[in-house]
Amino acid sequence: MQKKLFSVPALLLTAVLVVGCNTSETKDSDAQKNEPSNTPTEQQQPSSKDTTVDESQETPTSNETNKDNKDNTTKKEQEVKYVQKGVDKTEKATESNSADQDYKMHQLPGFTLTQEEPGKDMLVSKDNPEVFMRIESIDASQTKYEDAKTSMQDYMNAVGEPSSLSSEDLAAFKDVKNIEGYVVRFEEDKEKVIGVVFEKDGLITKLIIHDNDELDLTDAMLKMAATIAKK
Repeated sequence: MQKKLFSVPALLLTAVLVVGCNTSETKDSDAQKNEPSNTPTEQQQPSSKDTTVDESQETPTSNETNKDNKDNTTKKEQEVKYVQKGVDKTEKATESNSADQDYKMHQLPGFTLTQEEPGKDMLVSKDNPEVFMRIESIDASQTKYEDAKTSMQDYMNAVGEPSSLSSEDLAAFKDVKNIEGYVVRFEEDKEKVIGVVFEKDGLITKLIIHDNDELDLTDAMLKMAATIAKK
């Protein structure tokens, strides 16, 4: 900071000396010639033609940058098709990264992805916070699929009387090494709990879905879960 404070006055003093010298030289020149020369002024002014050329040269770079940004945005979006209350729907899902876990997924605009606790995330419906999907993803090197499957079965048995999901129910999950799914229905409350465990892309992921007949977002959440991949 001291060096900066010292250099500023020095620069100001130098500027004053230069201006003074220039003033003296100008006076001497005026004494010798009645008409001052305009040549230096003309040389200092940039040509409008040169400016136009420079601007045209910069334009392609700007356009290319905008194109690259647009391409990157497009790559992070994916169309997701799902069924809600018997109606086919298609929406654009945006890629989201888990803040704590080693996975990414495509998220529909009607949901919010947040961390519930270390090692567990919640994908919550914006229309009803009681409709959600809990996501727990573990590196396959740190656990075994059979252990995760047993843990899921124990959880679902504690919830109620589970029945297995069909291969059609889990058809959205492509290129999975292993997968199992279960559902417990509460007919009176028109609610259901779904548990899915699968192994894909070096990750073993457990899902717990809470849904109701009013929103019927199970298919949407399963379609999003099918996009889970390692970062």
